[in-house]
Amino acid sequence: MRNEFSKAVLIATAIAVIVSLLPGCKSKTEQKKEPPALKVLDIKGNKVPAFVEMVGQAVGIPTVNITARVEGYLQDWSFEEGSMVSKGRLLFTIEQDKYKNNVDYSQADLDSKTAAWEKAKLDVARLKPLLSTNAISQNDYDVAVTTEKQTRAAVESARSNLADAKLNLSYTSITSPITGMIGKVNVNPGNLVGHGEATLLTTVSAVDPIYVDFQMNETDYLKIMRYISGNKEQFAAAENSFKVYLTLSDRKLYPQPGKIDFIDRAINSQTGTIAMRAVVPNPDGLIKPGSFTTVNLILMERENVVVIPQSAIAQIQGKSYAFILGGDNKVTRTPIILGRNIENQVIVTDGLKPGDKILLEGFQKFKEGMQIKPVIVQDTVRLPDEFK
Repeated sequence: MRNEFSKAVLIATAIAVIVSLLPGCKSKTEQKKEPPALKVLDIKGNKVPAFVEMVGQAVGIPTVNITARVEGYLQDWSFEEGSMVSKGRLLFTIEQDKYKNNVDYSQADLDSKTAAWEKAKLDVARLKPLLSTNAISQNDYDVAVTTEKQTRAAVESARSNLADAKLNLSYTSITSPITGMIGKVNVNPGNLVGHGEATLLTTVSAVDPIYVDFQMNETDYLKIMRYISGNKEQFAAAENSFKVYLTLSDRKLYPQPGKIDFIDRAINSQTGTIAMRAVVPNPDGLIKPGSFTTVNLILMERENVVVIPQSAIAQIQGKSYAFILGGDNKVTRTPIILGRNIENQVIVTDGLKPGDKILLEGFQKFKEGMQIKPVIVQDTVRLPDEFK
């Protein structure tokens, strides 16, 4: 009985050893893991415009301060703060009763003095024939002529007073002198305005087009002027003026280019810069007066510039990295230096070159030296049409 049990144990052990040696029966920990299949971009290099970049600030031209020009209590305003208002739109109303009364009084005074003048003219016309027959004295006639002149002058004075009264009445209805974006109201209804001085109520700025002031250093200014001089035919027509592109504070390209409309007469001797201004379409009012922008002027195009999707960049402790695929399909992390953004892409100024292959996904699973199965994605980076 004991021999049979020992024989059974030996047979079971042998079977276990044989099964463990079979390839299809390895344990999970012993099985070799397949490398993950991840998308990899094959960088080809792009033709990219070379920019001159400056910091600019948007300004509304014109910008008009809306003030109370007559004294009175502010009754109401009829607009939404921060909205667009059209030229001639009623903005504020100041109490009008006093000014309406002044118009009525001035009108009545004019009517009275006009009647006196008409009487004086009739007196002169009636007395003039009598003077030739010596029926009246010269003095009586002179008095009549003088009275006519005085009443005529009084009519002119009354007419002027009536015009002033109407003008002051018109100032109680304050309208927008321009089409533009209106700001915050500085004085609430019920407050006395225009007492002793013009009270600032709000401000309106034209925003379409918007103007952008910037300073260009003398070296770049000379580059641009020489570029224009060397391409006179290109810039001969007004519509082909030197184009200006804006990058807003969110680092996105503004879709509508503008053009330079002002270059100052002299270089600032203290800063070595020259003041310039661009005018840019702004139909949606996206760019607000006071906004800071990056002003870009294209001088030429550079070949083989590395442009990659922003999604291919990893930010680690404030620094930018890309993940390069090596010859053995192992991924290594490399620091890169970023240039300007162009829509959802970014120019890499250092750290990558055409021919490099970079990881497009799987960053959260990345380990230094990890081997992957690359799925090559061709470089289809396309620059915006504005730059072509």
